[in-house]
Amino acid sequence: MRVIVNPKYAHLQKEIEEIPRSFQEKGDVVYDGRNVLKRIGLGSIDVVVKSFKKPHIINRVVYSFFRQSKAERSYIYSMEIQQHGFDTPEPVAMIEQFQSGLLSHSYYICCYDGGETVRSLMDGKVEGNEDKLSAFARYTVALHQAGILHLDYSPGNILIHQNDADEYSFSLVDVNRMQLLSDIDCDTVCRNMCRLCISREVLTYIMTEYASLRGWDIKSTVSLALRYSDQFFTHYIYRRAARKEKERHIVSLILFFRLYRSVRKFFSWEPHISRFLLKKEKHIYDTYLCKYDYCDLLSADYQ
Repeated sequence: MRVIVNPKYAHLQKEIEEIPRSFQEKGDVVYDGRNVLKRIGLGSIDVVVKSFKKPHIINRVVYSFFRQSKAERSYIYSMEIQQHGFDTPEPVAMIEQFQSGLLSHSYYICCYDGGETVRSLMDGKVEGNEDKLSAFARYTVALHQAGILHLDYSPGNILIHQNDADEYSFSLVDVNRMQLLSDIDCDTVCRNMCRLCISREVLTYIMTEYASLRGWDIKSTVSLALRYSDQFFTHYIYRRAARKEKERHIVSLILFFRLYRSVRKFFSWEPHISRFLLKKEKHIYDTYLCKYDYCDLLSADYQ
């Protein structure tokens, strides 16, 4: 077993080393999905322990010999974020376990942060949230100008805090996918923001504020961000349905749906073919896809 402990928490070394053995029984589940997050009391502090899913055999080799594990990257990048003057739940430790010389399980431990995610803000309306959204735009500009690019810049990975003076601050979580760059250009920014907002209105507001702060052309920046966002959420519809639907042939149905759409647009001049394909599309969309069309990107065709 390999353990790295933040020197500030060296006095908790023994308790930290016990975490893999006690993880199943101790603590309250915060999230249970591909990875499992638990809130656990560790000495006198509350921590969140993230247990990463056991990697498949190829990644076990990669993480053992060629690349840092997700737990180690989480620890290192959290330290980097703090050193750059930004907030993230304070890193406590990381643990790696090995079987037959290959990584099997890994854990990242950080202090508990009681902030809420920005999900409701990003999925909502601009009206009444202008102060929060402007603060978020300023925060994002500061991150990018410091060269910090969170590669999963999504609502669940950003926490918001409000102080007694009604000022807003933010902190980053789930930082194992991150880059430190000397320059972050407009195209990179717009691509990076693609999964942030279900609401196109909210994304437009944020990118307007962002472009203004950076001195970029507002119209072209907003247009580019919306285009990348629409592309992301269109593909998200298909990915989500493929994962969530119980229909045995759902992947084939999605492929046929996409084929029907492409052919229908190509034969737009032929009304009989268009109507036939539209009917087939609408059935698949209404039955399997509409519930995942969070941004209403396809719905207009099937009203």
